[in-house]
Amino acid sequence: MSDCVEILFTSESSGTHSTCCAWDPKNGTNLLTYKGGGAATINGIDFIRDEFLITANNTKPLLHIFPVNSQDQISEHRLVIPGKPNTIAISPDGNYLVAGIQETFYVWEIRTGRMVNSISKHYQKINVIRFTDDGSHFVTASEDGGVLVWNFSKVAGDGDSNMLPLYTLHDHALPVTHIHIGIGGLRALMFTVSLDSTCRIYDLSTGKQLLNIVFMEALTCVTANLTETTVFVGTVEGNILEFSLVASPRYKEYHMTKEDYTNNLVSSSKEKSSVKCMSLSLDEETLVSGGDDNNVYIWHISSRQLLRTIPHKGSISNVILKLNNKNMLRPEAKYNLIAGSFKRMIDPKTSTDNEIVEMEVKGFAEDDEVIASSQMISSKSGGEVEGQSSSEVDRLREEVKKLKKANHELFQYSLKNVMDK
Repeated sequence: MSDCVEILFTSESSGTHSTCCAWDPKNGTNLLTYKGGGAATINGIDFIRDEFLITANNTKPLLHIFPVNSQDQISEHRLVIPGKPNTIAISPDGNYLVAGIQETFYVWEIRTGRMVNSISKHYQKINVIRFTDDGSHFVTASEDGGVLVWNFSKVAGDGDSNMLPLYTLHDHALPVTHIHIGIGGLRALMFTVSLDSTCRIYDLSTGKQLLNIVFMEALTCVTANLTETTVFVGTVEGNILEFSLVASPRYKEYHMTKEDYTNNLVSSSKEKSSVKCMSLSLDEETLVSGGDDNNVYIWHISSRQLLRTIPHKGSISNVILKLNNKNMLRPEAKYNLIAGSFKRMIDPKTSTDNEIVEMEVKGFAEDDEVIASSQMISSKSGGEVEGQSSSEVDRLREEVKKLKKANHELFQYSLKNVMDK
């Protein structure tokens, strides 16, 4: 485990033995099994600041949260939502959660549990939600073939359920099954795949389609390397195909031929079972895939060799490669999650919702400065102690003196014992 750079997280559709499992992709060793959250839906696993794993139950209107270093979910944060989730996404800063329930997506502030918005602009259920790497925008794609790009600050800040997306794309003729967004915020490339057998590549900032690749079979998932020069797609026939974006010049629409299939085939399934999910390693040497044949496969890309097979009890719904957390195998390490119960309706804003209090502390302040600062900050954030009585101020001063005295005595006692030894 000491030389394990990445951890592989997998989930299966049965959920009888586990909700999610963590593996060492180098040797296939099971590191941790997360239990008690039922089966996770496709595109229904995400992470809160790499410290907590959150899963969307595929049969109940529930979200489950696990510390990454513990197999037991946090019981006090069993989150109930308005309906069975189709997909979820956590903002990169770990402060907000977006969940797709049928054709509507809901946005919650994790810290307070406050629902900040719910918007229904799709005509059929949402299949996937993805954030840009800087968290400024997110994308929703659905069964109706629509891809909608949203400005996250407006969605979370305005609370307007009738607001319109930044732009809407309706190029796909059949359900959009997956989305991959590269690095660069709104300047990144966006890759979408659909059951209409096309992989479309867009400039995310403008919504302009740069390339349309037409395959010979329906597509289910897509991923790309960090430099966005190579694209991998999974198909309903169980094939994984590689496509280079730096090949010879071509038209904006390219049709894959049988010769292309032969040259670019990374893997194929003898059982013709659909590929549901994929994940690419950071070194871009290995590709992990999972599908309806109940197995997770780890492929060596350049040699097209199968390195390892990890069997499961049901069809694979999620595979995710994440950087190793240093406390992954240290159950004694404790993470603190500040989260409220999720509200089922949009809460009206209070007068202090938009106020931000910033404090920079350097060195130690005097007693009077601490009390004066606390009064000033409180008055700015709602005036809770604006009319604070002098007796309350005196009480605070006395308490500060007692704490200073106790601290001084503790220091003297420690110093005496150290010097005696």
